[in-house]
Amino acid sequence: MSHPTSPFQFVVSDLRRRPGERRVERLSAPVDWGVELSRLDPSSPLEADLLLEGASGGVYVTGTVRAVAVHTCHRCTTTWREPVEVDLAEMLEDGEDADYPLGGDVADLEPAVRDTVVLALPLVPTCRDDCMGLCATCGADLNTGACPGHDDESSSPFAGLRELLEP
Repeated sequence: MSHPTSPFQFVVSDLRRRPGERRVERLSAPVDWGVELSRLDPSSPLEADLLLEGASGGVYVTGTVRAVAVHTCHRCTTTWREPVEVDLAEMLEDGEDADYPLGGDVADLEPAVRDTVVLALPLVPTCRDDCMGLCATCGADLNTGACPGHDDESSSPFAGLRELLEP
């Protein structure tokens, strides 16, 4: 019988022998899945309360996964931390064609947990809906005020349009 080599792996031989049999498991593990603009905080472990249930041809896993995400705003590059909580419901099945294959008597939940959590993270994180981003000229954060010295640049080909927009 195989033995778990990661905190995401659980021995499920008892569940495989008796479909309908259930077991509660708790998962706590540090993760670094290398997502660019939103990633999980490596100083806070991912935690999950899981219910593993034997089923015909595999093991059904449900539960709640919690982690802390670190986002970087794509407009102003502000970084912030935010708790993430997602529901997991996946079937680990026998056979190589399964989305999440079951490796004998050991269930590796990392691919299913990773996919569920990463899909819950924003694709393009924004610190707030009205974020103004950074000044294209000097790089100043436009959320903290106007940039000094280049608000009235008349060398812009669009400078004449400013008169149409201002009352």
